[in-house]
Amino acid sequence: MTKTRPSKLFIFFIALCALAACSTTSTNISQSYRNPGFEETVFKKLFVIGVAENQESRQAFEDAFAKAIAAEGGGAQASWGLLPQTTKLEEEEIRAAIEGGDFDGVLITRLLSVDKDQEYVEPKAYNNAQTRYYSGGGYYGGGGYYGGGYYGFYGTTYTKVHEPGYFETSTTLRLETSLYSLATDGLVWTGQSDTVDPESIPDARASMTTAVAKRLKEEKLIP
Repeated sequence: MTKTRPSKLFIFFIALCALAACSTTSTNISQSYRNPGFEETVFKKLFVIGVAENQESRQAFEDAFAKAIAAEGGGAQASWGLLPQTTKLEEEEIRAAIEGGDFDGVLITRLLSVDKDQEYVEPKAYNNAQTRYYSGGGYYGGGGYYGGGYYGFYGTTYTKVHEPGYFETSTTLRLETSLYSLATDGLVWTGQSDTVDPESIPDARASMTTAVAKRLKEEKLIP
């Protein structure tokens, strides 16, 4: 968890809205479920649907997910190319778009929450040697006392330096991704991903889609 003071918190929110991506963000699959009825199922081409009110965000997310799956050796296509609607997609529209596309699975992702956690860090105190100069010509520094007689040594002090307490703030984006089989319309796999303190929206998107694509590969759900 990184130390976030008020000024740094402001900078964080600016970075979150920036367009430039960074590669330092970490995403963890916090929990997942694999339907035992699909143990031998491998999907060759997924239809990717991102649930979002903003059409631009939906397109960027679906494209990123398709790219991440392709990077792991699988096949996927963003739904927005066949379903460019800015309103809620109806079941009939989705089924019509899927037909003839050689798809065998549907991957749906939605945002569950944006959580902000705060932890208070107690104040700290430590001794910092204070150099003093005296009329006798001596001084006391980090290496010891130099001249000035016994009173100069006696008068040397240490200043108590305090670091005030502060709050550490951590932001977690939690998303849910579910994979359905088109052959049976059954749930095959679902998982929740936690992306902590993303540098930007594109950074969070890249981190999350990469993590889920890797998990699908590990589960042998994609080639």
